[in-house]
Amino acid sequence: MTIVMPAVGFAQTASVHGQVVSHADGAPIASAEIRHLVSGVRVRSDAKGRFSIAARPGDSLLVRVLGYRERRMAVSADAMATEWRAALVPLATVLPVFTTTMGQRVIRANESPRSVTVVDRKDIDATAAVSANQLLRQLPGMQELPAPPSKTSVSIRGFDDSRVLVLVDGEPVAGSLIESRDIGRLSTIATERIEVTKGPSSVEFGSDALGGVINIVQAAPTKSLTLDGVARQGELGRQESSLGVSHTTGRVGYRLNGGWRQTDRLTGYNAAGSTFNRIFDVRSDVRVALGRDWTARADVQGARERQRFPLDANFNGFIDNRGGQGFVEAQGPALGGRLRLRGFQQRFNYQYRQARGLLPIRGSADSVEQRERQGRYLAAYSLVTGGHALDVGVQHSRRTLIAPAKVDGDSARERITEVFARDSWTLRDVLVTVGARHTMSTLWGSTTNPSAGLAWQALPALRVRTNVARGFRAPGFKEIRYTFFNPAGGYQIVGNPDLRPESSVSGSVGGTWAPSPRWSVDAEAYRNDVKDLVDWSFRGNNAAGYQTYANVNIARARTQGVETNARLTLAGTEITAGYDLLKARNLSTGLPLTRRATHTARLRASREWPWLDGVQGDVSVRYTGQAPLIGIPAGAPITGPFSTEPGIVGRQGALLSIDMQWRLRLSTIATLSVGGNNLLNQQPELWTPAFQRQMYAGLSIHWAALEK
Repeated sequence: MTIVMPAVGFAQTASVHGQVVSHADGAPIASAEIRHLVSGVRVRSDAKGRFSIAARPGDSLLVRVLGYRERRMAVSADAMATEWRAALVPLATVLPVFTTTMGQRVIRANESPRSVTVVDRKDIDATAAVSANQLLRQLPGMQELPAPPSKTSVSIRGFDDSRVLVLVDGEPVAGSLIESRDIGRLSTIATERIEVTKGPSSVEFGSDALGGVINIVQAAPTKSLTLDGVARQGELGRQESSLGVSHTTGRVGYRLNGGWRQTDRLTGYNAAGSTFNRIFDVRSDVRVALGRDWTARADVQGARERQRFPLDANFNGFIDNRGGQGFVEAQGPALGGRLRLRGFQQRFNYQYRQARGLLPIRGSADSVEQRERQGRYLAAYSLVTGGHALDVGVQHSRRTLIAPAKVDGDSARERITEVFARDSWTLRDVLVTVGARHTMSTLWGSTTNPSAGLAWQALPALRVRTNVARGFRAPGFKEIRYTFFNPAGGYQIVGNPDLRPESSVSGSVGGTWAPSPRWSVDAEAYRNDVKDLVDWSFRGNNAAGYQTYANVNIARARTQGVETNARLTLAGTEITAGYDLLKARNLSTGLPLTRRATHTARLRASREWPWLDGVQGDVSVRYTGQAPLIGIPAGAPITGPFSTEPGIVGRQGALLSIDMQWRLRLSTIATLSVGGNNLLNQQPELWTPAFQRQMYAGLSIHWAALEK
């Protein structure tokens, strides 16, 4: 806190200028209250944590904000030429992490009443996870689900695939327009953390956020020149390596990372031979300080993937994906607040082919490439005034799908305009948030989605939260413009231009109790009701005698449950444990949702020993109970091992998986790691994502130049 005073008597009042920051990481804290204890005058810190208040030497200021321990500071005449900061210690009930809200503004966790789980870089390294699904399946409220023929999906509170929005730095990952979503495709290179927001989040993020949002946040450029490298090899054909360089010089910071990984296992195929998956990734980031608090950023990333899987005893299927995306943005002060401008572009190509051998044949099967193109343009404004943090903005998107013989006319286009507003109001120990987003589409119409939440710091050791929100998923290109025809199967599927967005209403109540920095307990109960779910429906036979099916808004579903999580630090060992109860049901049929386990539990222990210059050990135990498999009615335009009359046709077996990793520092820059996944070698019946035991070893390098 900088105190500037005139050179007249000590009784003269002067302006006190300062900044409120978090003691944990030095990040600024917005909307903190600074109160003069004599005059009673109150001011608030702005979006950068800055404030100004009139005071004299000897006066006292009280600095407080929801989620942090309040601090009393004395104004000293000796501080005239010294810059001070009011560093506040976060309460144990609020983790000192960031989460991203609408307009890509970064906020602190204490500013949100939502249930947010954050996986940081330490957790990523502890699991040696090479793809996002390996991490996310271990979090509260999440289960890994197969998505045949070769994809993997992660559900949040019972909803998966197109009803979970997946982002990288706030922008959608490629593949959603052609219904090619695969959470296992997403690399963890250059990732600083992964944020999971549970429940409908359409006010903050727009469409597809019925179940929640997964946001992969990339690391910022380092201050000093830094080199990172990883090489790892293991059973089941696991091979991977990555290399990265990062530096900030003057006003410019940059980061460049590249890597590749491959394995001979795919979700749905726990067998060697023709199964294969290989992905190349590259990610880059450049950030420039433009002066007077204005900054600019340019981010580009790309990936190339090949998947191979058996179709029958003679043929293999091949999927080749190529994609790239990037954005440029600028942000800085404007009209008393902060303005953010961002432009985003994305390209993605998908191709499916077949062959008897291990390489695809040109022109085989459905070899015509499907391509999606997407552009998003954002203008967002944030203002901190008094106890309010206001966010308003507009976002315009242009989306194109080119899919010959898949959509009517071989291509489809859509324009989307969205306007949003949100107010976060802090009143002593209570946080209230209200917001709404209105979305207009040239393809399916419009919808408005509101939300409201409340968080109460009842005691320093107890934080209570509740949230009610409405979310939506817009019908996709293929659902509206689909023209698939299967003469061998005797049916066709046609699109429906009258489809409405799927919508959900969710409510949750939870709290965190942390009587000591060493241990805490978190629990939350929730309920999601979804209506107008898109499903196919028989529409009779056409003139040629083929069965015709159309997509219609006919299905309803409900998921409800309880999530619990406890953390304990004991004798240098950090232990986390939790249990989740999930009830997921299709209200239209009265049947449970397929593959959703009612009971899941997890336990993780992590410790570091001083032996041999530092040994770290991590053990994770994950239990997923039995889950029902729901059949597909006979005669439906889908085939598979469970095509039968409706009902429960089988049960996916329970899985108890134990993963372990040990890491040894060989030197100041090199670390050796050895570990294993599914150490009990469990492969439950009908559980397609469960692979046999896999042991691996790796070497990581981290070198940073000494700062001058």
